[in-house]
Amino acid sequence: MGLASLARPLSLEVVVACVGVTLVAGFLLTGLIRTIDRRSIASVRRLFGLLFVSTLIWVIPLTLGVAVSSLTRLGSADTNEFVFGAFLVWGFESVVINGAFLRNTLASLALASIHPLSILLITLYAIGFPYLSYPAVTGMVALIAILVFLLRLKRLKTKHGIPTLQILQAFLKTWVTQEPGDLEKYFSNYAKSESVVTDVILAQGKDEKVVFILPGVHPGPFSPVGSYNLSELIYRALKEKGIAAPIVLHGTGGHERNTPTNDLAAAYAGEISRFVSSLNVSERNLMRGPAHDKIGITNITTLAFGKEVLSIISNSPFLSDDFDPTTVAEASDVASKLGVRLSMVDAHNSVDGERRSLTQVTRDDWESIFRRVLALPEKPFRFGFASSTGMNLKLGPDVSEGGICATLFVVDGSRSVLVTADSNNAVSGLRERIAEELGKTGVEFIELCTSDTHNFAARNLTNRGYFALGESSGKDKVVEVVKKLVDAAESRVAPCDLAVARFEMKIPLIGTESLDDFAKLTKDAISLSKGYAKILLPAVLLLGAITLFY
Repeated sequence: MGLASLARPLSLEVVVACVGVTLVAGFLLTGLIRTIDRRSIASVRRLFGLLFVSTLIWVIPLTLGVAVSSLTRLGSADTNEFVFGAFLVWGFESVVINGAFLRNTLASLALASIHPLSILLITLYAIGFPYLSYPAVTGMVALIAILVFLLRLKRLKTKHGIPTLQILQAFLKTWVTQEPGDLEKYFSNYAKSESVVTDVILAQGKDEKVVFILPGVHPGPFSPVGSYNLSELIYRALKEKGIAAPIVLHGTGGHERNTPTNDLAAAYAGEISRFVSSLNVSERNLMRGPAHDKIGITNITTLAFGKEVLSIISNSPFLSDDFDPTTVAEASDVASKLGVRLSMVDAHNSVDGERRSLTQVTRDDWESIFRRVLALPEKPFRFGFASSTGMNLKLGPDVSEGGICATLFVVDGSRSVLVTADSNNAVSGLRERIAEELGKTGVEFIELCTSDTHNFAARNLTNRGYFALGESSGKDKVVEVVKKLVDAAESRVAPCDLAVARFEMKIPLIGTESLDDFAKLTKDAISLSKGYAKILLPAVLLLGAITLFY
């Protein structure tokens, strides 16, 4: 039988049959994949998306073949390219199914054949089954080359033997279906029990309790993995104990101090709640400060309650990163030698400012800072508190469950306010704007602190994956809310009793090994993919050209 051509239109029945097969393939593939792996993220919508993209890929060589057949004497070019395109689609669908939906490469290869081979057989039957061994051979070579890439990619593994594609599927399950189980299991493989220190300041006013928590666990890495919603978990646990306003501050260190699972983060929040419930406040309502220092671009605000010193660090309006724990260790050692205990807060309040070099805060600097605040007279203080959640002030998705809070300290008639927000960082300049607006009313600004919650991380479509404070709600709205909160806090000023305490516990943390290993694996996979693409793409083009002009 001579070579047939696709240049002439196919019958309506054939076109309908091909469309019907594609529709059936979408449902069939979804069912088969979910049968093999019931936890796969495969869905009819996602498989139809795959088949649509595959069809577009198939159209490229087919269009080229039809054009050559129409303009030259190579009447079989269109049929050859149609067959060759079927194998390209087979390979493409294999990569997607194996990368996103199934771990088994051979099963992925078999399932990926259903759509292109069904369309191919229907179409070739309609035009009389021409002699197609040559395009089938070139197509099979292209398919094998793609399969080799998949097998080489699977050989890349973490130190614990987890293949690249399994890591990818774990991330996809977390991202798409909010099922972090696999990814948390992988993080748990690396986790080691570490000592975690948690600082607590409990203020008992006339009508309510306000508690500040400085956790030793870091929020993250992203929703819904590990301790991503640490501040929300602590907030809920303390609200259940009748604490009107739990305020979670951001400690030092980075994502190496994440818990590997959300269950561990919830257990940690429960321990904090139990510890706070065990505290007894005293009439120790004396304070020193706030004292303000600036070293290079670093703002350091310090308050002291007896032998407890609270230092808040901010680099705003310049870009802020998580602080190196070494800095905290040195500062704590200096404080200890002076007979006081240090709690250091990373204000975490400038996400997108200009990057500037930091001036190292030396041990001598810390000693000077602590001596200066300890030289100040201790004075009785009263405080007032207000929160956006308590006043039903609506804000955007740049503020999580804890809302925005204003804590007003009144000493000898002078007023100073600490503004806190359950947010992942703040837009550059917002801190300075708030300070300026409050200064006009005669209120001294202590600091703007965020909790660094990762409750929204990787969920909002911004360049960084989340909205920083002031980005969704807007700077004007945040400033307006803060001013309302300060006014409300001032109307509630009253004497208070205080408890400042610390507890230590051991809890598994993911550490740096997992982050480094995953980063290396990602880098290796990208490097392999780029290198292979430089070989595979020219090879496919060459095979397509050979098929076209055969």
